[in-house]
Amino acid sequence: MRHEPEAWYSARTFYRWRTWENRPYEERVVLFLARSLDEAVELAERESAEYAGEGGLEVLDMVQAYRISGGDEAVGVGTEVFSRLHALDLPENAFLDRYDSGPAHTQISE
Repeated sequence: MRHEPEAWYSARTFYRWRTWENRPYEERVVLFLARSLDEAVELAERESAEYAGEGGLEVLDMVQAYRISGGDEAVGVGTEVFSRLHALDLPENAFLDRYDSGPAHTQISE
């Protein structure tokens, strides 16, 4: 059986906070080294279950993965880690309004 070389993938996962007021949704993009898109999704599903368990979150049933580069290529400043095309017939402002969810809950790591 031939093994594919590892490549960098990002995976976008989705959650619902159980403990915060108004139960906000969260999106995360996490990097993985994997041999295929399917393996990256599997790794993301495992990691998201651990993350949710530690924070009291509900994991939503969707993972979007994106191949970034070969495993031996550098990932750093300016590397595109996720991209998604939207085939929507909307004016620019309507498109942006659709994805603007209001004030964001952010945390700055120290």
